[in-house]
Amino acid sequence: MHPSSEWVDATQSMTSATYSRRQVPPGEGERFVLVATDTEDGFIEESFLSFPTKNKTCDYHGEMNADLFVRWLTPQLLPSLPEPAVLVLDNALCHNQLSEDSRCPNSSTFEADIMKWLTCRQIPFPPNATRPELLQICKQNRPLPVYNIDNNIRSWGHEVVRLPPAHPELNAIEQVWGFMKKRVRSSLQRFTRADLQARIEEAKVSATKEDKPANFKYIPTSLDKNEEELGKSTENHNAQRLSQVK
Repeated sequence: MHPSSEWVDATQSMTSATYSRRQVPPGEGERFVLVATDTEDGFIEESFLSFPTKNKTCDYHGEMNADLFVRWLTPQLLPSLPEPAVLVLDNALCHNQLSEDSRCPNSSTFEADIMKWLTCRQIPFPPNATRPELLQICKQNRPLPVYNIDNNIRSWGHEVVRLPPAHPELNAIEQVWGFMKKRVRSSLQRFTRADLQARIEEAKVSATKEDKPANFKYIPTSLDKNEEELGKSTENHNAQRLSQVK
């Protein structure tokens, strides 16, 4: 998949004919953001969060930032996991806040701060180096990314698998969201906030293991700490609990 490609929900075509019997044009009306953790046994109840967006555009990403995600993750999800789990994360911006130690100077960093960053890491640089040259040295010595979210999850005894960019087909919860959207579209009638919330709750209950599409699959993931790469093929290992986070 091309890196610039985006996930498109194709569970139901968005045409005016789809909505003609309810006389509501597609794309209008109040929208909700859903955050939840799904497992092979269904949603973790304590992890389910639903709230209305502040705008009516199709882009919800600005509604969920790193701070809000942490406020959901730490008090709601992590204490609710009954056993060591593998949390599967995509590359949404709210998942990718770098730790302080893994941040690298960029074009907006002051030259004095660039030199301080290099000095603290004992990285040599010419005393008369220009700012672009200093940034090039930083780029060559960029630390591996370490994410605050990953550190938080591991501090609770769990592990993290990060999906490659632009590959939503590997994220099982995308199938769940598509399933729930289809259920909400087919049952929504009055297009009020109360009706939408009720239909969301019904769709959540319906998104059980038995009701999910026949082709719904979870990727088996080993929790064996001795594996060199967590998330690689585990055909010779017993599959452990796998959680999907949106």
